[in-house]
Formats: sequence, C-alpha cells, structure tokens
Amino acid sequence: MMFRTAVLSSLLFFGSVASAHAGAPPDGTPTQFTVSTRVLGPASLTGHGSILPATQLVADGGTSMVTIVAEPGYRVIAVAAGACSGVPNGDGSYTIGPIQFDCKIDATFALDPADVVFQSDLEDDVRQVADINLDIPANMYGASINWETSATCFGAAGAFCDSTYHFRPASSLFVLGHQYLVFRYPSNDDDDLPGAVRNYGIVATINSDDPDAPYPISLPLHAGDIVGPAETFDYPTSVAGCAPWISPDGVDAYIGFQFLNSMTGRINYGYAHLLTQPSTNGFPATITDYAYNRRGDAIAIP
Repeated sequence: MMFRTAVLSSLLFFGSVASAHAGAPPDGTPTQFTVSTRVLGPASLTGHGSILPATQLVADGGTSMVTIVAEPGYRVIAVAAGACSGVPNGDGSYTIGPIQFDCKIDATFALDPADVVFQSDLEDDVRQVADINLDIPANMYGASINWETSATCFGAAGAFCDSTYHFRPASSLFVLGHQYLVFRYPSNDDDDLPGAVRNYGIVATINSDDPDAPYPISLPLHAGDIVGPAETFDYPTSVAGCAPWISPDGVDAYIGFQFLNSMTGRINYGYAHLLTQPSTNGFPATITDYAYNRRGDAIAIP
C-alpha cells in the first residue's frame, strides 16, 4: 500500500522547558534521554497513520529524527513536541533537538474532508448524545469531554487529561478567598504549548472595554439560537469571562461549540446543555446532553 507522507511545517508546536537541564552524572557516564512517539485521537484505533520510531535514546545535546506518515485519504492535523522543539524537513520527517530532556512527540490524523461520504438526509448527520449528565467537580481539574466520542476524563495532580479532549469546565484558582466556575483549556499540555493552533472553542464575545486587555466572554445560548461558522469562537478561561454562568437564580442554557472532527476532517458545530444551580460561584454544575452536526453545517438549538 502506498502511503502519503504529510508535510506540515505549520503544525509542529514548540514546547516549553519543563525542568532544569540534568547534566552528566557524577561518574562521567554520558547522559541519555528518551524520545518517544505516539498517535493520538480516535484515528489511532484503526491505524490511519504512524509516527516512527516508537522510542529512541539520544545523547545529551544530540538530535533525533521522527517520520510521520498518513494513510491514503488521511492527513496529519496536529504535531506536538512536548518539552522539546523541532523543525520539519519537508519530506514528512522532523528533526527534534538539541535534546536536553525526555521528549514525547504526538501526531494526530484525520480524514481528508473530500473523502468523507455523508448521509443524504441532514438529520442523519446530527449526532445527539442524551442523558450524559456530566457533573462538574468543583476543583481545578474539572471534567474534560471529547465531543466526538463522548469520552470523559477527570484529571488529578500529576495526571492531567491529554489533548484529545475539547472542553474542560472546572473551578478557578482562589479569587479573594473564593473559587468560581470557569472553562479551562481541555488539557494541561495545551497551556504549555505557546502558539498552539486550537481547533476547538465555544461561542463567545470579546470584551473591549479595556483595549489593552480584551478578553473573551462565554455567551449562554437558548432555544432558536444557531451555532455555525458565522459565530465568534474563543476559549474564555477567566472568572470574568465565565461570569454569565453564575447567578443566584441558577442558569439553564446552552454552550455553543466547535471542534475538528478527526473522523471527517471538518470543523463541526454543536451545542451542550449546561445547568448551574443557584449559587454565588456556579456550582453545582452539570452538562446534561449535547449534539453536533457531523457534516460541518450550522445547527439550531431546538
């Protein structure tokens, strides 16, 4: 089978330094670091691409090379280099280094949009997930959800959810002695990848009261609202940006969202029903159900 090698100079993310340089051991033995690779996302379940070699031992200060290959009809949609940095070589391979830490290189694949066959009836392309009833823990790890698969993840200290998730409601850090409902980035890794291209977000507006420090604000939606490409999508993470979901009367509304569907290669639009109880901090909070359009068309909240 002929494989198509994906060349994606714009998708290699440069990671941040995670720890101090270890240096050589006292006995003078050369330090070596491990470079490991993996395929992320639902596409890995059926093997729609590869990133090789799986592991390498590299001397301190050296470089390594990994090669990413997508099967016919598929493409690479993301490459993340973790604590290391790298450059594409133009032939589907990447040079990683100089290596001064253990590195994890991740690749994610998706179908090419032109190769996706949809149902003729639009309603068949709307995926509805009823009674998910995802309770949001009132802690900084919260609950992560993958809209495509309905997979959920509850992180913990030292065990954050990975970057396959699209949405993570959680609590803020302490603000004047209190914690509030906020929407954090879906995985801790995303916080550490400056310049990462994020193919997800929620419907928001930009507060421009302070032109030097604009920030996105989540917009609660209601029946009859439409979620689609005409909307503004961002990722509010501040207490002020999520304040519309905090009310002494509680909030019964919808979050509009977008995400890149790895099985279709298209941006999909959807809505999630979010309930917050009467409180001063937004908790308890629950996502009861959600739906999205696999075709990539706009979707109306019923």
